[in-house]
Amino acid sequence: MSGPRLGVTLYSFTPDFHAGRYTLEELIAKAAALGMGPGLEVIGFQSIRDFPRVTDDFVLRFRRAVDEHGFEPSCLDINVDVANRSDRFLTEDELVDYLSAQIEAAAKLGFPVVRSQAPATPAVVERLLPLLERLEVKMGAEIHSASTVESPWVVALRDLYDRLDTPYLGFIPDFGASTLGISPSVYETYRAKGVPDELLDAIAERWDELHTRTFEPGEEIGNLIGLAHQHGAGDHAVNLAVFAVGIHGHADPLAWSEIMDDVVHVHGKFFAIDEDGHDPVVPFEQLLPLFADGGYDGYVSSEYEGWHWDTTSDPFEMVVRQQELSRRILAEHDAAA
Repeated sequence: MSGPRLGVTLYSFTPDFHAGRYTLEELIAKAAALGMGPGLEVIGFQSIRDFPRVTDDFVLRFRRAVDEHGFEPSCLDINVDVANRSDRFLTEDELVDYLSAQIEAAAKLGFPVVRSQAPATPAVVERLLPLLERLEVKMGAEIHSASTVESPWVVALRDLYDRLDTPYLGFIPDFGASTLGISPSVYETYRAKGVPDELLDAIAERWDELHTRTFEPGEEIGNLIGLAHQHGAGDHAVNLAVFAVGIHGHADPLAWSEIMDDVVHVHGKFFAIDEDGHDPVVPFEQLLPLFADGGYDGYVSSEYEGWHWDTTSDPFEMVVRQQELSRRILAEHDAAA
């Protein structure tokens, strides 16, 4: 049966890449040896020197590595860096040019989809459409925690998509936007760093309270930073606040069905898979069948992000476990269909 296909984003292995333990080609080979894929996602600015400039030699080497290891390019993550100047934000014209160069690089490398971000306004997105159509590259806006399908910037794009009615514009749901709570590994890590249980309990209670209402992410991050300082954990305040609010989202998993026809790629975000093959906070058992039943047959990239705080677990092993879990869920769903 057709349905979601599995892939991996090399972002999952950021610490290994940044530490110089693997080159880009070696990471591709490692992921292939562990049976990840066949979809391959890459972050342009993270993985490619001089991006968005890509030389013919690099294109040849990249495509050779992808083919040699049985991968298929699934998505290239581009950045909407509106504040990459020190004196002012980019103008609309500058942002269109900035994103156009990244989209052209994606096409040269063979990626059929690019990931964009919230700062790409409807006006900017509409101006990019002719280029996307000419290059036959789809652009998906990532809906990342703490956003939902009802966030104002998402609604504005949904209205634009309804008006333009094109297959080259869409969304990229991030499963980290639909979690059941903060990953236990966050608490374990910061408890080991000496953060008091009273603060960790207060953060958990605050997260549960946020689950019942809409909120402004920046304001709540600030509130949690203040809470950490009150408990004498100022050194960890920003990280704890960002991890709690910025990547453990409150979106209803069922709400993704509202935009299913516009989904062009999916980030299978997760933070840990235990030894029993279970994810304690990302409801894959609910999410993957939802996308399968919704007719989505594109790639779901395994995106391990527990490395931000967990420096002891092996990211490669975590992705292997997550893909085993995903395959099992999809196989059981197909068997029951």
